[in-house]
Parts: sequence; structure tokens; C-alpha cells
Amino acid sequence: MSQVLVEKKQEGYVVLTLNRPHKMNAITKQMTQEFYQAIVDLKQNGGVKFLVVTGAGERAFCSGGDLNELHGEMSAEDAYQLLHPMKQALYELATFPVPTIALMNGQARGGGCEIATACDFRYGVESSSFGFVQGNLGITPGWGGGALLYQRIKADFAAHWLMDAEMYQTEQVYRIGWLHKMITDNSKAENVLFSSFLNKTLKQMEVFKQQYLTHIHTEGLSERMDQEVYACSQLWESEEHKTAVRNFAQMRKRS
Repeated sequence: MSQVLVEKKQEGYVVLTLNRPHKMNAITKQMTQEFYQAIVDLKQNGGVKFLVVTGAGERAFCSGGDLNELHGEMSAEDAYQLLHPMKQALYELATFPVPTIALMNGQARGGGCEIATACDFRYGVESSSFGFVQGNLGITPGWGGGALLYQRIKADFAAHWLMDAEMYQTEQVYRIGWLHKMITDNSKAENVLFSSFLNKTLKQMEVFKQQYLTHIHTEGLSERMDQEVYACSQLWESEEHKTAVRNFAQMRKRS
């Protein structure tokens, strides 16, 4: 079964759906490869007015990496090799040639927030919560999402959120500028959510996106994201990380 669904809408946009709702859309190696390939294919083929990334189900947009694969018992080198492919996918997403929207149908934590941050805009349901919780696991963001966060919101807010490592409610992330639109659970009709984008031409969207990429200075972004992946991998062997992962796994078994 495909872990990333690609749906091309007749209105000219595409929806990528992270498709592991039974696991809160946690990211696996297979999903990483499918996600990367879908983005690259869409870039090469063109003709997309804008791109939407969402999650299957109602519980979660994405809960980060699947701990069955991203477990604590890996060397720093192995961790880097496992983390880096998703960094590549997020870089392709961050530099996509037309606007991108993270339509967060539920909570996003850890790597889920990194995926959302790689998008240009973020919409989230009012009843949800979001957090870069990697700091509570003895590591830092491992897919380059921290580097992206500093581009998206004020630097002091970004640093505080990363260090705080807590889940923030929808209204709070809206106030700091990370979330662009709060949506109610019963107002998800796409023709309403994306109405202002739907009445623009493809050429307009391409020009708008190029202006945005020029303004935020993407030169060196890939290298900064690589540095973040490396820094995270160096923390992977720490006792703090191993203990945190074991404790999380035990808590999950009890629940």
C-alpha cells in the first residue's frame, strides 16, 4: 500500500497525503522515499498551480519519525544515513517552484512540524497542537526543519520553541506567525480554504513563489540543513537520547 497518496485536482493543484493514519502518519523509510519521489516528479512535470501536504485521518498530520525505524540503538553514522533522505525531501519541498501549503488535519509533533515548516504556508485545525519536541528526546531536529524554522518566524521565537520543546496550541502558533490560518473542524472544504489561490493563474503563482524564494535567500539553505542533520546524528548515541526513546516506547506500550 502506498504510504504517500498523490491526488491531482481538476482545478490545477495537487494534494500529497501522508497515509499511515493508524500510526499517526509517522514517517518510515518507505514513506520518505515515496514523499521525495512525488515531489521531484511534480517539479519535473510542472503544470501544478500549488501543492498541498496533508495527513490521512483526523488525529494527526504527522507524529514525526517512526520509532520502530528511528530507534535509539544506532550509531551516529547510521543515524545520519537514515535522517538525510528526509532532509533531501524537505529541501525539495522548501524550494518547490509554486506555493506549498501544509494542511494540518490534526496535531504535528517533532518531524511533523519540520515537514509543515518546509511548506510556505500552514493551516491548522483550531483544536490541535504542534511542537518541536525533539529536545525532550535528547536530540535536535534531524531533517533540517530547525534551519527552516528560523526562516519562517522571528529568530527568538524559533529558538525559544526549539529549546522549550513543548506542544503549543493552535492559537499560540498563530500568534507567533508560524500558522497562517486557523480552521474549524467542519470547515475543511478545499474550495473554501484555497479559494484565493484557485483564482490565480499558474504563471502568477510561479512569479509569486520566485519572489518569495529570492527574498528569503535560499543560497546555502541545503548546507545549513545538512549541518542540522549532522548535529542531530551526533546526539543519537547519547545516553539521554537512548533513555528518552526507551521511556517513550514503554509509555506507548502501557497506553
